[in-house]
Amino acid sequence: MRKRIIIGVLALTLSVSASWAQKIGCINSEMIFAEYEGTKTAQAKFNEEVEKWEAEASRQQKEIKDLKDRIDKQSLLLSNERKKELEDSLNQKMVNYQKFLQDKFGQKGEALIKNEELTKPIIEKINKIIEKIAKDENYDYIFDARAGGVIFAKKEYDLSQRVLTELNKVR
Repeated sequence: MRKRIIIGVLALTLSVSASWAQKIGCINSEMIFAEYEGTKTAQAKFNEEVEKWEAEASRQQKEIKDLKDRIDKQSLLLSNERKKELEDSLNQKMVNYQKFLQDKFGQKGEALIKNEELTKPIIEKINKIIEKIAKDENYDYIFDARAGGVIFAKKEYDLSQRVLTELNKVR
């Protein structure tokens, strides 16, 4: 009788444990982004745009420096009116330069917008692939190891390489 109760309790415990078992996987989004060819293409486009903005910023900075040097060198020779005109021009150039930097590289600048524009389609592709793997293979959870929260995961649960392989097939 006692043996039957123990066997029954064990069977019940195993069946309950089995129903609670969940399939879990993880990815490393940083690795996927770093190794995906589409990310490299997007990064090249972004860098090209940033180089143009940096060149324009350098040009404006040089104009400001040249005008400041001119004012400093000719200060004694300039009339008060002309000196005031040049100083006003210098101040306006400095304001325009600061506005340019803010428009391009500020918190809501074109660089941030361009980066989001280029990375959004990649993130959407990655998410679709993860969802497909999760549905096809009955994963209950897939965590991103780089986003935090996952301290350890067995290599066999890491789906990063599979996601990257699928992502490179899509193009």
